[in-house]
Amino acid sequence: MSKYNTGIEFKHDSGLFNHYKKYFDQPTIMAFKAKNSLDSSYEGFIAFKKEIEAFVKKNIEYESDADYYALVDTLKILSEDDSES
Repeated sequence: MSKYNTGIEFKHDSGLFNHYKKYFDQPTIMAFKAKNSLDSSYEGFIAFKKEIEAFVKKNIEYESDADYYALVDTLKILSEDDSES
């Protein structure tokens, strides 16, 4: 059995999302929004996801794999969300 609770929903209004959102400043979010809008192909999505992963690994200290994946997902959601300007 996994040690992580995979039943947690990761929504915009959740406490978990709001916690991880604090790790990203507005210029970072806006830069990734601009990159996200450049290429809507599958290859572009994969490259974008890898760029987010590299950014999180290089710039943010995290304690576990669960934190890492939550940070990656948070930045991805923030960069895709048009209302977070």
